[in-house]
Amino acid sequence: MRLKIIRADDSITHVAIHGRLDVQGVNDIQYEFLHQMTSLPKAGLVDLSHMTYMGSLGIGMLVSAAKYLQRHGAKMVLLSPSVMVRKALETSGLHHVIPIADEESAALALLR
Repeated sequence: MRLKIIRADDSITHVAIHGRLDVQGVNDIQYEFLHQMTSLPKAGLVDLSHMTYMGSLGIGMLVSAAKYLQRHGAKMVLLSPSVMVRKALETSGLHHVIPIADEESAALALLR
């Protein structure tokens, strides 16, 4: 499990999550993910294109960050989840809380 910071400036935090977001994966990246996404509330873009599995703890981690940003007037969008990860997100209803986009341009439009 790996968290990659793609862009972090005054307007957006763009990260990519690689691997499995199961119990071990959440333990590996949760602190850094939440720090990156919530230390300065601003638009958050989370690339899931390299994620192979999404467990309930991973969903909870995403919801926690999204709710914090929402309370502070910022948004978070999930980008390009695999078919399996998208199914987990939709089954859990997370797509009603955090928008999902298939392309970066669409994700950035949702963040405006």
